[in-house]
Amino acid sequence: MGAPLVFALNKRVRLCDPWCMTSQPPSSLSASAAAHAHWTIYLPSIVVALVWAGIYLWAVSHQPVLGGLRAVALVVEALGVPLLLFFAAVRARVLAVEVRMRDDGQVELYARSGFARPKEIHIGAQEIAAVHVRRSLPQKFFGGGALVLKTLSGDSLWFTDLDQPDAIAQALTRPVNDKFGTVEKLR
Repeated sequence: MGAPLVFALNKRVRLCDPWCMTSQPPSSLSASAAAHAHWTIYLPSIVVALVWAGIYLWAVSHQPVLGGLRAVALVVEALGVPLLLFFAAVRARVLAVEVRMRDDGQVELYARSGFARPKEIHIGAQEIAAVHVRRSLPQKFFGGGALVLKTLSGDSLWFTDLDQPDAIAQALTRPVNDKFGTVEKLR
C-alpha cells in the first residue's frame, strides 16, 4: 500500500493525508459491505504475555532462582505487553474496509489503515483484477482473515485481520462478474 500503487494507477487511487481520517464519508456513498478489525488482532500480544509469564514462573521456581531472567520477564510483561496491546488497539480502531456504491452506479473500495502513517485508499472495482481471502491457522479456528487484492497494474494490496473479508470479496466480485458475465467461486 505504498507509493508504487499511486504511480501505477495514476489518478484512480487517492491517498489522503492523516487528517482525512476523522472526516465522515460523503453522503453520496452507501456501504454495501464493510469489515473492521477482528479480535485476533490481539492474539500476538496474548501469546507474548503467556510465554513470558511462563518464563517468569520457570525462573522463579528454578533452584537457584534465575534473577536475571526473572527481571527480563518482568520488564517484558510490564512494558512490552502493554505496548503491544496499545498498538493493536489503535490499529483495530483505525482499520476499516468498505465496498461502496456511488450515486452514479460505480462501485469502489474504500480502505483505511495505519496509525503511524495513516492512509485512506479509494479504488474503483473495475481496477481490481483478482480478490482472494487468506487465513492463518488461528484465523481458521477463530474466524477473520486477510483480504488480498491484485490490481490491473499488478500491485497487491493486503488488508489483514479483518472480521468479514468474505463479505468484501463477494461484494467486489459481484460487479466484476456482472460486467464480464462470468461467475468465480471464492476459495
